[in-house]
Amino acid sequence: MSLLWPGFLYLFLLIPLVVGVYVWILRRRRRFAVRYSSLSLVREAAGKQSWLRKHFPFLLFLLALASLVFALGRPVATVLVPSNEATVILAVDVSLSMCSTDIPPNRLEVAKDAALSFVQDNSSGRQVGIVAFAGFAELIQPPTTEVRLLENAINYLVPARRTAIGSAIL
Repeated sequence: MSLLWPGFLYLFLLIPLVVGVYVWILRRRRRFAVRYSSLSLVREAAGKQSWLRKHFPFLLFLLALASLVFALGRPVATVLVPSNEATVILAVDVSLSMCSTDIPPNRLEVAKDAALSFVQDNSSGRQVGIVAFAGFAELIQPPTTEVRLLENAINYLVPARRTAIGSAIL
């Protein structure tokens, strides 16, 4: 923890001054007390007050004052929160050229298998989205951590005409 404005902590020096003024007022009050003809009647009416009950409001005031002075120092704490803000977007070419059988059974099926493998092995909890591109790029599945949605989106990829890899990357 650190303080943004540590100079305000010098105000803690005012607390002994406030205590001194409180004690001075209590003593001054005794000196100018009104005299009663029957002191026993006054004691009976007032009852016995404990020290804590008598000074409790002032102690609460001191606690509030100390809290205020501490808050004026603007305490801050650095808290490390683990977060995984990484998002992966899989861009899959679904043009007719992906139907080529130079890689058995064809390029699109191999790309689908690789994408499925990536999605199923995503143990870090990263969000994954899927973009398919042929004549234009299209968001097939917005970023999510739900494996079933991603698997369904990958399985429904079908070949289309033309290729627009630039649109998929942008």
